[in-house]
Amino acid sequence: MQPVVQLQNYVKYYCFMEKDAGEPNLSERVIPTESVQLMFHYRRPFVVLHHNKIVSHQPQSIISGLSNTFSDVSTFGAAGVVFVAFQPVGACQFFRFPLSEIENQSVDMKEIFNKEIREIEEKLFSKNSYEERAFVINSFLLKKMNEIKRYDYLLLREGVKQIKQSNGRIDTHTLATMLFTTPKTLERKFATMVGKTPKQFIKLVRFQAAIDDMTLREEIKLTDYAYRNGYADQSHFIRDFKSFSGLTPKEFVARYPDCRQNRDFDIR
Repeated sequence: MQPVVQLQNYVKYYCFMEKDAGEPNLSERVIPTESVQLMFHYRRPFVVLHHNKIVSHQPQSIISGLSNTFSDVSTFGAAGVVFVAFQPVGACQFFRFPLSEIENQSVDMKEIFNKEIREIEEKLFSKNSYEERAFVINSFLLKKMNEIKRYDYLLLREGVKQIKQSNGRIDTHTLATMLFTTPKTLERKFATMVGKTPKQFIKLVRFQAAIDDMTLREEIKLTDYAYRNGYADQSHFIRDFKSFSGLTPKEFVARYPDCRQNRDFDIR
């Protein structure tokens, strides 16, 4: 579901998921994406098995920063949740703290907005349709919107666009030169307003591009996949891929043969 027009430059979409208590529990491996996300549970929150084998229950409402590892998320009884996926240069328009502070974390939204989030949770619980709940989220985000400087927005948007169009096959110095800035300035702005440094974000996009390439189901060697996606060699490719997903490339494709990331070059 799309947000209201005023938010569409910064928010990709809303996604709803519901499950009744009598239905089997669902489990899914969550791998890194390029987007900061919000999750608002209006039924029972998910159970998370983290990459380090620690088990936790999600808070009712969370903000998840950009991650470089995986987790396994499961429903636990009746589930109802709305996901909010931001554009890469989207979340910084609403949360005016350095997004690097929530890197590799999922933070309880009540720690940020306290009473206001409790009210949002109560409203979401009381509504009966996706449209009504989307209205609640739209209203919350419109109230929180506080746009960053236009220069910073255009700089970061173009930086993300160049990284994605190259499928992560670009280095920080080349990127900075293309954007008429310095690597140090670019690193600071990316960390603060995107959530990872350019080097880390490039690595993430390259991983996503490798998944796209592999799920074309071409019968080629892993070494060829590695070289096609900018990795120095097969061992480097396997090591990076497993750190992001917890699986080797072959294991990942066997488990998720139809998995493809959202490769949207229309960067707003």
